[in-house]
Amino acid sequence: VVLVGALSTCDPGNILTETLPKLRVATIRVSALALAAEMHVCRKLAEETGGVMGVCLDKSHFRDWLIGGQCVPPPATKQMQDMGCEMVQMGFPARTSEDVPTLVHATRDTKLLARTAYICPQCKAKASGLPTDCSVCGLKLVLAPHLARSFHHLFPVPPYTDVPLEKTLSLSTAPPQITSGQSYHVFAMDEELVAASTDFDRCCVACLKMIGTVITTTGKGSKKTVDEEILRFQCPECKNLFCADCDAFLHETLHNCPGCLAVEKK
Repeated sequence: VVLVGALSTCDPGNILTETLPKLRVATIRVSALALAAEMHVCRKLAEETGGVMGVCLDKSHFRDWLIGGQCVPPPATKQMQDMGCEMVQMGFPARTSEDVPTLVHATRDTKLLARTAYICPQCKAKASGLPTDCSVCGLKLVLAPHLARSFHHLFPVPPYTDVPLEKTLSLSTAPPQITSGQSYHVFAMDEELVAASTDFDRCCVACLKMIGTVITTTGKGSKKTVDEEILRFQCPECKNLFCADCDAFLHETLHNCPGCLAVEKK
């Protein structure tokens, strides 16, 4: 990914005749985003390597282009599918602690004295930190959290569908009441109504925010009205409903659906 903020380039070599052929041979896909005006060399690199060229319009457009279009791996081309893939052997070492410092491999050529280390499951050599390659046998040493960081790119959360408020998904919708010319719905909630959206379809399963309802709380002689939340999104797998804030948080940060995880746990 190339971010360009200038209107011209001053390169030591010819990009189109020297760099571009090397990118094709290495099957490297180049995408460019211009913060100012578009340049021909960036457009040419993106088109010839199968990437995407764009011009940033504002802050939100820059974020959508970078996170939505570049963080998720693009589909493999026919050439990449013909290349195939190879299995990578990995080991999950056990952490050990000793009272007396022992020699631990920091790098392939460097050793140090340390009380804690990670033991390679193949050759029993000690490594100082992870992730790394074993200095003796060359086995890739990782922990489960290291693999979990890339797991959501392989199995992303499916996009949620927008469900209009007029559509009733359960029997939880109460009849409207009219006060001062305005109609509103009254809902009775308890701790058992938010286990799933099939029990109560006007509440976000993740943050318990009411959707499509103006909430008024009464304190000591005062009333506080919370702004109405009008957008709700439904997971196509577990059929639970989420508000707009939780929809963005689950897809951009958490990369997991709490409704699907609850179903799998059961």
